Amino acid sequence: MTIDFASVIAELTQSGEVTGASFAYWDGEQMHQVVGGLRNSVTGDPVTLDTLMHIGSITKVINATLFMQLVDDGLVELDDPVIKHLPELRLGDPQALPRITCRMLINHTNGIDYDCPAYRDFDEQRIVEAIEDCATKTQLHAPGEATAYSNIGTVIAGYITQKLRGEGWYSLVKSRIFEPLGLEHSLADITELPRFRVSVGDQVDGFGKLVQSTRPFLPLSFGPAGATVMMTATDLVTFARALINGGVGVNGTRILSQDSAALMAQETTGFLSPHTWRIGLGWMLLSGGVLFHGGGGPGVSSVLYAHPESGRVFALLTNCSRYGAFDARLVEPMLESWGSTSEPLVPIPGAIDATPYEGAFESQLIRFDVYTEGEQLFARMAPRQDLYETDNAQGTVFALERVGDHLFQMSVNGVPHAFPLAFVDPDSNGKMQRLGSMVRIFNRVS
Repeated sequence: MTIDFASVIAELTQSGEVTGASFAYWDGEQMHQVVGGLRNSVTGDPVTLDTLMHIGSITKVINATLFMQLVDDGLVELDDPVIKHLPELRLGDPQALPRITCRMLINHTNGIDYDCPAYRDFDEQRIVEAIEDCATKTQLHAPGEATAYSNIGTVIAGYITQKLRGEGWYSLVKSRIFEPLGLEHSLADITELPRFRVSVGDQVDGFGKLVQSTRPFLPLSFGPAGATVMMTATDLVTFARALINGGVGVNGTRILSQDSAALMAQETTGFLSPHTWRIGLGWMLLSGGVLFHGGGGPGVSSVLYAHPESGRVFALLTNCSRYGAFDARLVEPMLESWGSTSEPLVPIPGAIDATPYEGAFESQLIRFDVYTEGEQLFARMAPRQDLYETDNAQGTVFALERVGDHLFQMSVNGVPHAFPLAFVDPDSNGKMQRLGSMVRIFNRVS
């Protein structure tokens, strides 16, 4: 495989397609590092090798590592009920509470319907606030019954970690992961921001223009799920190398047992959509034995991929919400060289009986309205909560094209969305009761 990393990064950042990017690749023998574009589109400062960028939900791999350290130290067993360690936790569905295990927190099977909190004043954004919020949250599904991407599960796991360690979560990330691995260009605690060069994200506004986000972080109470951690791409690759090296860093320091590192990479369940993604503990699993996690946020699009068989790892961090800008020229060729490929979704011709699918489906954060116009099936996706200031409150309308049994490709103006849409759980009349998309579940409400 031959990719001119520098040329690809330069072309996409200089064209304005992406604001800034930081790329690092360990090829098994040496580290490749490339940066391009602007770390701050307002001041015009460039991205440099020591510029920290948001990793978003890639933080979940870090948080799972902290949690597995509890397992290594005999403080937690994965099949323990969560209430054994957090008896003060309350849920909107009290019947579900005793059935949720620690494993369900970090493999997305707990079912708690709490994707993201609303923004609050700074002093009301502690992690404990998110834990207290759970008292009003209902279930997307019964514990262990299905799989839906769970930010709150990660937050609860992080809170258990800080409670059992007697040390704040932000401090634990630094003292138990960053410092032992020698990661000098990484932060979890935003009070450390003045010590570093950091990026600021750009979002696509309603007119398709990149504008700087006025909210550089997601609500801080969801820190363990990905609100605050910023790293260089090189530091992130160095962290991942420790996990695929049996828990031992490149400096020889062990942060995790070999058994726990291996367990994180073992399949536990899978998502409805994309139906090819499997889930370990913290990690997501792709074909060809590739470990993966992505991250998003206000003007953030980041990815981390690791290939344990060859020992190779790469990370691509951007301060821009244009997902997938590097896929065709950088990410996909890299994955193909590792033997990780996905079958294309092929349209199935013929008329569609839309009756099982039409209706409204919701989660705490998003609503889908599925309807027909003429012979075309559509889905309107709209936020139910003000998350980013540039969100389209009216939603985005996707045309749906059948590509499998109750599986549809979503597209806008002929451009496919990254994730397909799946319907499951028909009732006695054949109407589907759940919709799966973007690794989440949405239940029928009408």
